[in-house]
Amino acid sequence: MLVPLPDPFVDRLREIVPEGRFEAVLASFEEPPATGFHVNTMLRDEDEVLSVLEDEDVPMAAVEGVPGAYVVPADGRPALLASRPYADGHIYIQNVSSQLAPIALAPRVGDRVLDLCAAPGSKTGQLSMMVGKEGEVTAVEKARPRFYKLKANVYRQGATNVLPWMGNGAVYWRREPESFDRVLVDAPCSTEGRFRTHEPETTEYWSPRKIREMRSKQVKLLWAGIQALKPGGTLLYSTCTFAPEENEAVVAKMLNTFGDKIEIVDAGLPTSGPVAEQVTAGLTSWQGRDFPQALELTRRVLPNDVFEGFYVAKIAKRGSTVDSK
Repeated sequence: MLVPLPDPFVDRLREIVPEGRFEAVLASFEEPPATGFHVNTMLRDEDEVLSVLEDEDVPMAAVEGVPGAYVVPADGRPALLASRPYADGHIYIQNVSSQLAPIALAPRVGDRVLDLCAAPGSKTGQLSMMVGKEGEVTAVEKARPRFYKLKANVYRQGATNVLPWMGNGAVYWRREPESFDRVLVDAPCSTEGRFRTHEPETTEYWSPRKIREMRSKQVKLLWAGIQALKPGGTLLYSTCTFAPEENEAVVAKMLNTFGDKIEIVDAGLPTSGPVAEQVTAGLTSWQGRDFPQALELTRRVLPNDVFEGFYVAKIAKRGSTVDSK
């Protein structure tokens, strides 16, 4: 059964999406998306895993510009879930938009990384592979059921360099202030980028009030993430929603709070190929409110048959912030 998108959401979306793209974005909510995945190279060589999938006739294609990302059409999902690599934990199901966050953050081998909102662990696993055995990923999750799901996924992925921690991400920085080379704040949000008209539960709890509730949490988490980041380090803020209140407005709040101690830098997304075709610049105004011009460097990924709606902002830390209130 198809359930119409909420009218207030559609009206807001029309203001957010660039002219000429709205109808295509709206249509994307009506189609089952392709299934994205990445190969878990901590357990198996990528080429070997792909060879097994090919032998099992799993229809897949690499995503240009997104290293390690593959997609399977909606009708090929059952074959992927029945495959041996999936059963063995050699692949991890993850939408390609979600895979962009660790790629944009770009941790180096040996880095200490903080994943502040880590469950269920898909991005945690990516970060673990990127920093290697020489590095370390601290993965924080507040909700007990989600924390144990995170731990199970970390174990399943063989991510021995991940340190799961159950607690409030908004206060973790007090344990290790300004200690991390890279910080990922993939914040809880109103999940507008995952709406589907054939999945009524995806829009069931959406409302303007929900957006306001999420923004309050996001401000606290991003502030805490910046406090945990070393001067000279880089933070990636991401959500799977369109709402400027949860995206540009949250980042603008940090610019107002920390001043020249932080700087918005290029988001680091691919500049050609299918990702670039779906990317738009961040907004500098929304419903009568102006944002700093630097917000143009943030990026919104528009949904289609491969990508879910997504937002990323990359922040470089230029000086100590631990005394900032």
